[in-house]
This record gives sequence, C-alpha cells and structure tokens, in this order.
Amino acid sequence: SSSRAGSRSRGGSSRGRGGRDSDSVSSAPIDPSKPQWWNDQKKAERRRSENERKEALRAENERRKIEAGNVVSYGRGASARDFRDVRVGVANEDFDGGRRKNRGGAGAEQYYDDMDPDDPHYDQMELARAKKLSEMNAEMMDMDDDRIAKRTTADEELQGRSIWDLVDRGTLMVGCCLICVVIIAVTVPVALISEDEPYVAAPPPPPPTVAPSRMRDLDRDAIGERLAKITPGGLDTLMDPSTAHHRAWMWMVYEDGMELGAAKDHLHQRYVLMVIYFISGPWTPVEGRLEWGSPVHECEWEGIFCKDVEELEQELEGRIEELLEVGREDGIKIDVPQRVANKLHLRQRLVSGEVPSEFSLLYYLQHLDLENNKLIGALPTPLYKLFNLQTLFLEQNDLTNVDAIGEYRHLEHLALSKNNFQGPLPESFKNLKKLKTLYLHTNGFTGTVFDILKDVESMELLDIAFNKFEGTLPSELGKMKNLTSVFVGHNNFNGEIPLEIAQCKNLKEFQCDASHDIGGPIPSAFGMLPELTFLKLDTCAFTGTLPMSLGNLQKLSFLDVNSNDLKGQIPSQLGKATSLKTLGLANNNFDGSIPSEMGKLVDLEKVYLQNTDLTGDMPQQMCDLRNRGNETVLEVLWVPCEVTCDLDTCCTDCS
Repeated sequence: SSSRAGSRSRGGSSRGRGGRDSDSVSSAPIDPSKPQWWNDQKKAERRRSENERKEALRAENERRKIEAGNVVSYGRGASARDFRDVRVGVANEDFDGGRRKNRGGAGAEQYYDDMDPDDPHYDQMELARAKKLSEMNAEMMDMDDDRIAKRTTADEELQGRSIWDLVDRGTLMVGCCLICVVIIAVTVPVALISEDEPYVAAPPPPPPTVAPSRMRDLDRDAIGERLAKITPGGLDTLMDPSTAHHRAWMWMVYEDGMELGAAKDHLHQRYVLMVIYFISGPWTPVEGRLEWGSPVHECEWEGIFCKDVEELEQELEGRIEELLEVGREDGIKIDVPQRVANKLHLRQRLVSGEVPSEFSLLYYLQHLDLENNKLIGALPTPLYKLFNLQTLFLEQNDLTNVDAIGEYRHLEHLALSKNNFQGPLPESFKNLKKLKTLYLHTNGFTGTVFDILKDVESMELLDIAFNKFEGTLPSELGKMKNLTSVFVGHNNFNGEIPLEIAQCKNLKEFQCDASHDIGGPIPSAFGMLPELTFLKLDTCAFTGTLPMSLGNLQKLSFLDVNSNDLKGQIPSQLGKATSLKTLGLANNNFDGSIPSEMGKLVDLEKVYLQNTDLTGDMPQQMCDLRNRGNETVLEVLWVPCEVTCDLDTCCTDCS
C-alpha cells in the first residue's frame, strides 16, 4: 500500500494497471484527409479536454468520500476498544480479548497481540494505522476512476471514426479477396453446367413395394366369394394360380392402390377389366396417360370411357332395363356400377392372341375398338352375346371368322378391313338392320354382296373395295337414301352403274375404279347429286361422252375418268364446276380443242390430258393459272404433244 501511495505522490496522477493518462492519447491522425497542423491542433484540444475531465472526476470522488463518511465514528457510550470505522472500502474491526483483528479490507489480515491500551503511544499507533487504511481506500477508488476514464476515452476516440480508420488495411484486403474467390468458385461451375449440358432432374424414387396387410388378408375371402359368382368356372377357376382370373383376384386384394372392399359397386367391373389385361397384356403404354392398374377409378384408365347410369338411360330412350338386366346368355351377370364402362378403345395397344371372351362379361358394353393389334383366329362365341354393342372395330388384325356377326342386333358401325377373311360374306349380315358404316376393304371376300346388303337401308358409308366380290351393282343402291360414301372398286363387278344412284341425294364420294367389267356410259345422274365432291371412275370400261351435267356439281373437287374409252369433246359446261382441284381425263379418246372455259376453274392444281386426241392451242386462260402470285397455282398441266403449248411458261409435260 505504501509503495502505491508513494507512486501516487510522485506521479501526481493515478494510474491503474493497464491505465493511461492524457499523454498516452493515440498518435494516429484524427482525420487522415486533413493537414498535419489541423490534426495536431485537434489532438491538443483533446488532451486539454481529457485533463479537465479527470480533474472534475477527482473532485467528484473526493466529494463522494466525504459524504460517504470517511471519518471515525464511535458508537454511543463506546470506549476506545469498540470503535467502528465506517469509511468506504474499510473493513470493520472488532476487539476480542485484547486481540485486535482486521476483517477484510484492502490489506491482509493482521493481529495486534502486542498492543497495550495502557501504552502511552497507543493512540499514536492507532492513528497511524487508521491513516494507512484511509490511503488504501483512496488508492482503490482512484483505480476505479482510472477504469471509468479509460472506457470514456475509448468511446470518445471511436466518435467520428469510420470503419476504414479502425480496420487494418491488409486485413480488409485479404477479406475482400476471400469473398471474391468464394463467388467465383460457386458461379463458374454452375455456368459451365448450364452451357455444356442441360439440367436433368433426378429420377423419382421407385414406388414402395406392396406388402400384404393383415386387414387385406381379412378381405381376401369376402372379395373372392363375390368374384367367383361372375367367373366362368366359378371358384375352381378363381383358385387356379395359372389363370388370369386368379392373378386379377390377388392384384385386387394385395396390389390395387384403391383397396376396394367386397361391397364396392364397381368391384366386378374392375375385376373383369384386369382379367382382360392379364390375358392380353402387358400392352404398349401411352405416354402421359393412366395405364390399366393405376390406383384410380378404372374409368380414368387409358382407353376406357364411362357414363353415369342416369345419362345412359336418357340416351337409350327406355332400353336401360334391357341393357342392364339381360346379363350373359350363360346366366352370369355382374353388378352394374354407378359409372358404367360403355366404351373400350384399345387401338394400337399390341393386344395379341385370340380375342378374350371375357369381354362378354361386360354385357352392357356399347363400343369396342381393337383396331391395329395382333388378334388372330375367330371371334369367340361368348363375344357375340354383347347384344348392346353398337360399334365394333377390328381392322388391321389377322382374324378369319365372323360368321355369327348378325347376333349384334344393335350394331351400327362395323370395321373388318385388312384382316384375313376369305370366302362369301356370312349370311348373318342380313340381320344388321341398323348398320350405318361398313368397312370390309382389303380382304378375300368372294361371291355376291348386295344380295345380302341390299335391304340395309340405314347404310351411310359402304367400303367393300379390294376384295373379289362379283355380280352387278344393284338398283337397290337407290334405296339407301342416307348413303354419303360408296367405295366398290378393285372387285370383279360387271354391268353398269344403276341410274337409281341419283336418289342418293346425300352422296359425297363415289369410287368405282379398277373394275374392268364395269362399263357403259357414265350416268348423267351423277350431275343430280348436289353434295358430290369426289368421283373416281378410272380404269374401267366406260364409253360414250363425258356428261355435260357434271358441270352442275358446284362442290366437286376431284374428277378422275382416266383410262376408259370415252370420246368426243370436253364439254365446256365443265368450266362451271368451279371447285375442281384435280381433273383426270387422260388415256381416253377425247378430240377437238381444249375449251377456254376451263380457265375459269381458278382452284385447279392438277390437270391430266395426255394420251388423248386433243389438238389446237392451249387457251391463254389456262396458262394464266400457272402464274397467279399468292393464289392457287396450277402445278401440273400434262397435255398431248399435239397441243401447242410452251413447256417453259405454261404446260408442264406432254405425251
């Protein structure tokens, strides 16, 4: 204590450990942008302010010491032995049997065993000790003053200083460099990835494997009991692991994401569809569509179309009970769901093998499309019991037998083209009284056809081309007043086209090409068909002249009578058929000149006049059609070489 007090008296100011006085103010410039004299002046002002502040602090501390009672106080009636010092920072002292003990305080614990109160110097020694304790107390308070001064000076020093003054320049530069390196390391690889290779999302995780649950085990028997009632062969078939029926049952119990219970109204329908799938599948998937077996209602699967029972009832106009109650001929009847699968569209799904007879379990089916698959053989007998079928498309397969086709008493649309049918047309076709469209082209049918079809007056489209049918085209064609399209070419028909064809006022397309025994004059009755747009009579045996009435056909866009035995002049009335785009008159015996009225056919694109006896000059009106700016341009103008025509600017070829 005495050494610190001496230091205080010699230095004239108090310095605590780590303290600083006014001379230790930072030598750093206050503002580097200002001149040196300005900074020196500011530093001097700061030192004066610091000294004044310290003097004020000392005066304040002295005042606080006096107010706090840094004097000796004695208790009432106390003797010299029991005085108490209540000064700030001084420990209390007690007398204990002549041993004086200092408790706490700034100094170490001291005992005064050798002090005698009767000693004449006792009071002086006591005053000396009290003075020393007072100096220690003042020393401690000065140290507190220095700590307060140091903190205040540091706060003032920060005032007016920017971050650039406080942070070391080198450290700041290193930090900036590190930030730049991190930015480059992140952005460059991303840029390279986006330029060199497109981002490819990670494939989705595989679906969880299906594991049988205890609850589904409990449903198994209940579901099996219901399915056995509609399974041909009953429970024996259902329990046989080799059958598609057993596979469909197990799928519904353990794999179907919908987890149907035995009481669901569409349980039977879903089961039958999956039986068909397991017999014929797996099928070619359709991108972006829900495949069969997806965990949604079967009406959402690809190729399945449904209707509500109420909607179907309105459409059938009272036949709903017949449709939904008849069941199969063998007595099997599945439950009718609220949403009835009335149409199956399985075109180009690579369904292979024989046509599954299980289709007949859906006895309410109205539309079945199995076009362009790999089906073989004959239609199974149960399939003919789809009494409510309206549409049956079986084109582009390898089927050989449809003998019982007449069982489809409500059939309206039948497509059997491009199969392997041979022999006469089955007699049962006579029963298809509601037939509207019939496609039989590209098969090996023989014999007569119209003896069977002549009474089907509801016919709208008849395509029997590319077969070996014989006989004549009957006058009964005129009774088919709803006909819009007739394709009978590439057969062995003979005779003439009946004049009754004029009664088919809705006829739009008539094709009888490559029938070498069809001849006689081209009926002028064709000119009485206002809807006719397509007339193809090439490669036959037609004689006589081209009917002038063809000029009445305002909608005719295609006329081909090439390779016949026609003669005479090209009728000028043909210039009135202003919708013509293709005109084929080649390989005939036409003579005379080309009528200028043909220049009015502004929509012409192709004209074939070669290998005829035409002569004279090509009308300028026809040549003008070869160069018409942005309008339709006559691309082909093929003429006999006897016709005078510039092959560079007008005609395209001659022969």
